[in-house]
Amino acid sequence: LKLQFLYLIAHHIMRTMFALLGVGAAAASFSPLEQQAYRRQQRSMKDVALKAAPLGGEPLAKPQYFTTKQDHFDPSNTNTWQQMYFVNDTYYKPGGDVFLCCGGEGPPFDGHVVRDSVHCNLAVEWLKDTGAILFAVQHRYYGCEGGSSLDCPVSNPQEVAGLKYQSSRQAVEDLATFHAYASKAYNVTGAKWVSFGGSYPGMVASFVRVKYPDLIHASVSSSAPVQGVLDMPGYNDVTAHAYSVSDNYVGGSPACEANIRDGHAKIGEAFKTDAGRARLASLFGMDADYYSHHDNQAAFAGNGVFGFPSQSNDPTCTGELCNIAKICVVMTDESKGDNVEKLAALVHGGEETQYWQEFDARVGKAPASAIGWGWDTYWVYQTCTEWGYYQTCEVGSKCFYTQGFVLLPDFTDGCRMFGITSDDEIQKGIDAANAYYGGRNPDATCILYVNGEVDPWRSQSILTSPKPTLDVLLVGGASHHTWTHPSAPSDQPSVVQSRKDIKAWVTRMLASDC
Repeated sequence: LKLQFLYLIAHHIMRTMFALLGVGAAAASFSPLEQQAYRRQQRSMKDVALKAAPLGGEPLAKPQYFTTKQDHFDPSNTNTWQQMYFVNDTYYKPGGDVFLCCGGEGPPFDGHVVRDSVHCNLAVEWLKDTGAILFAVQHRYYGCEGGSSLDCPVSNPQEVAGLKYQSSRQAVEDLATFHAYASKAYNVTGAKWVSFGGSYPGMVASFVRVKYPDLIHASVSSSAPVQGVLDMPGYNDVTAHAYSVSDNYVGGSPACEANIRDGHAKIGEAFKTDAGRARLASLFGMDADYYSHHDNQAAFAGNGVFGFPSQSNDPTCTGELCNIAKICVVMTDESKGDNVEKLAALVHGGEETQYWQEFDARVGKAPASAIGWGWDTYWVYQTCTEWGYYQTCEVGSKCFYTQGFVLLPDFTDGCRMFGITSDDEIQKGIDAANAYYGGRNPDATCILYVNGEVDPWRSQSILTSPKPTLDVLLVGGASHHTWTHPSAPSDQPSVVQSRKDIKAWVTRMLASDC
């Protein structure tokens, strides 16, 4: 697996070379599995940037630790480790409720998580009004990359053998262990607990309610793809749909979505002829022969010739071509030429280089140890053993990139690095996880599933209530759990309203028996 570092560096060099030759960054041949992992890196790095302006001048909380088992399912394993958590009791009133912020994939927690939290600021902002206490518990393994013997269940987290205790099941048991610990340590026995989280942490927040309804009174599960799936065409299907959404400050249109789709389809046709390849070379760079090779075609257009934000769409961003609205201005501007020429205008518009600057900073400057094994590796392992989520762009799907180049084997082959030898083995793990938690029809009550309209992950979440005791909320025009971020004056009105709706729901749940 040390070869993973060399692999990433090689592709980093390729992207740099392509940029110097005038080719869009999307042309570099990262594997789809790497691109998928990097999209999550990009989101988390953006999330970290949100912490730059502390709220209220409150000091950062210091890390605390509790003892939990290495393996909750093997009675013969008596090993334990110290798991990190943070607490905010600034406004706590004895007898108050408990808010639990569930950790997940991403960089290790720090004190911001209970002060100006990306995943749980709903809870942070309600502490003063409710008199509740807030705990945030780091997910196992995602603290391992810090190099400390604390907050890591194994001594060899950078070896395949060391990943055997990494799973959502173990994480849920860690939270149950924490509940017992915190109830005594903070004298909150008998309090009602509400779990919060966004994305995978939102899944965990719901799962701990599903498995431990006697401990967790209610759960707010934001942008949580609770239904694992091997082949996930829905991700790119929703991404395409997002570019047709015009309201709630998104700024897309059916014409924009259609033009992006048509441009990529024409690129696919251009690959087939000498004249077509020559035209691509003149518009995007490289020589015409480059576009005659399948791997290059896939790298160039299989995931789009440009970085089209949907999951990370931000209507308030200030850069060029940084959101759906700004991209759609170009893609509906007839003076730019045909739809292939419009795509070329995006690639040469300058923002695509910004899309990969964070990658350059991470891969180009970071030490090998930080690249080869980080939180993203642990997440890829979980996709291979529990969840899948492989974002294909297959012929006949609604994907608006050049179809037929990003297929399931492009992702699942990457799982071989963990000793997983077949797609059937991956599918078996996904089936087991869905059966264990219930997928879209969990045997549970008092969970609110909140999703954003332009968030591709909603394709695997719960959008229609499967029973009266499970509620749903779709936030118009919103991207990936935007409402869990710290409130800002520039927030979309739909996001502002969603926070009010969620707070009202939590208030009702706390007043009920659940």
